[in-house]
Amino acid sequence: MKILISGSKHYAGLPMSYLRAFQKLGCEVEIFGDEEFYWQDKIFFKNRYTHRLFWKIFARKTNDEFIKKAIEYKPDLILVFKGWFYSSKTIKKIKTIATNPQLFCFNPDNPFNTWHHGVSNEWIRKSILYYDVYFIWGKFLIEKLYKAGAKKVEYLPFAYDPEVNYPIEAKDSKEKEYYGSDIAFIGTWDKEREWWLNHLTNYNLKIWGNDWNRANKKLQEKWMRKPAYAEEFAKICNSSKIILNIIRKQNIPSHNMRTFEAPACKAFVLSIRTDEAKEFFEEDKECAYFSTPEELKEKIDFYLKNDELREKIREAGYQKVKNHTYFERAKKILEIKLNEL
Repeated sequence: MKILISGSKHYAGLPMSYLRAFQKLGCEVEIFGDEEFYWQDKIFFKNRYTHRLFWKIFARKTNDEFIKKAIEYKPDLILVFKGWFYSSKTIKKIKTIATNPQLFCFNPDNPFNTWHHGVSNEWIRKSILYYDVYFIWGKFLIEKLYKAGAKKVEYLPFAYDPEVNYPIEAKDSKEKEYYGSDIAFIGTWDKEREWWLNHLTNYNLKIWGNDWNRANKKLQEKWMRKPAYAEEFAKICNSSKIILNIIRKQNIPSHNMRTFEAPACKAFVLSIRTDEAKEFFEEDKECAYFSTPEELKEKIDFYLKNDELREKIREAGYQKVKNHTYFERAKKILEIKLNEL
C-alpha cells in the first residue's frame, strides 16, 4: 500500500510518528512537509504579522505542490494532518487525481477553535465534508464533525512513539540537578497555563517551553528559557518528582498528547482530571489528577511526601502506556481503509 502523508517533518512530530508506524506495517510511505514548505517559500516576505494577514496568498504554492506530489506519487491513501495550509478546493481536487486515493484527515487540534488562528482556520472547517474519513482524538467532537458535514468520523486517541518517548535517565549528578525539580511543566506559554502555574510560585518548579517571557516575573524566574523535546523531555520526566499535565480547554473533556508521552518516559504525572484521561489511566493507581488550584496544591504536597507511592504510580503508568503506541493507532487506520474499499 502506498501512503502519502501531509504534515510536519519534525522528527518528534505526529506525522513522522505515523510514517514510522506505517513503515513497520509494511507500507510504502512518503511525507509532504506542508509546514516546512509554507515557511520556506517566499521566506523574505513572511513573519508572524504578514502570516496572519496574508496566509491564504502565501499558501497558494503549498497547495499547488501538494497536488503535484499526489499526482506524481500515485498513493492509495492520502492522510492529511490538520490541513491548516489547504483550501477546500485543493482537498476536493485531490480526490480527482488518476489513482482516486482515499482521503483521510487526522486533526490533532479542535477544528472548531475560532479563537486561536494557529490552531484552526476556515479552510479546515470548510474541508471537513470532502474527507472520506475524519479522525479525531476527542469523543466530544464527533457529533460536531457530523453536523459540519463529515462523511464518516472515527475516534482515534493520541498515543506515543517508542522511538521518541522512552525512559532516559540523567547521565550524572550535574545533569540530574539541571533537569530535575520537585515539579516540572513542559509546554509553550499561554494565559491558561500561566494561570495554573501562578499558584505554584512557592514550589521548586521548573518551566520548559517557548514564549514564557510573556509570563509574569515570578514565573519567568522558574523558566529554563528553552523548550524540551525527545531526549531532554525524557530526562526531565525521569529527573523530576512530578510532571504537570495542564490539559487546555480546547481538549477538555478529552485528553492530550502528554497524556501518553509523559508516562512513556516513566514520569509521575499529575494531570487535569478528565473523563477520557481516566479511561486510559486509573486515578491514584496509574496517574494522579486535579480539578482546582486547591486540589493541585494538596496533591503536590501529598505526593512530595510519599516517595514510595509516587514511584509505584509512576511504574504502573509506564506499564499501562505500553498498550498505546502509534503502531496500534496506525493499524486501526489501515483496518478502516480496507473496510472502506
